[in-house]
Amino acid sequence: MSEVRVGLARQAARNVIAKYLISGPPVNVHDIAAKEGLSIQLMSSWPSKVSGLLLRDEKLIGLNAHHSHSRRRFSLAHELGHWFMRHDFPWHDQDVTIDNPPAMDADGKPPEEGEADEFAGELLAPLAFLKAAMNQNENPGALAAVFDMSEEALWVRILRHRLLK
Repeated sequence: MSEVRVGLARQAARNVIAKYLISGPPVNVHDIAAKEGLSIQLMSSWPSKVSGLLLRDEKLIGLNAHHSHSRRRFSLAHELGHWFMRHDFPWHDQDVTIDNPPAMDADGKPPEEGEADEFAGELLAPLAFLKAAMNQNENPGALAAVFDMSEEALWVRILRHRLLK
């Protein structure tokens, strides 16, 4: 895979919204993980540059305990993106466990990471929910509170969907 499949990632998130009959924000990503049989473990031993990790075979998602609530929500949604989009990573030369996450490459991200980011944004702030909320209030801080996400992540959604008037 060489390019981020934005449309596929957004549609995968919308399929999850439909599957779990989610009718409005904020989306309960912990509930989605639980319904998928995934356990979540907060990790206080991870370095700050590691946000989350999906161990598919163990049905386990690790999240960095030192990150903010909104960052952990986005990281969980991101890992759910890997889960639902069936991204598998070749950890051939590494012994990856919850206590030993893979080394992160600062030079660039593989397309699967971009897809999981797009999935996460769409899961936390689906376009239909975002449009409806913006009709009621255009204040970014208030909207971020409605979607239980950071203002920065909300701005990314607004800009990617070209919702500014």
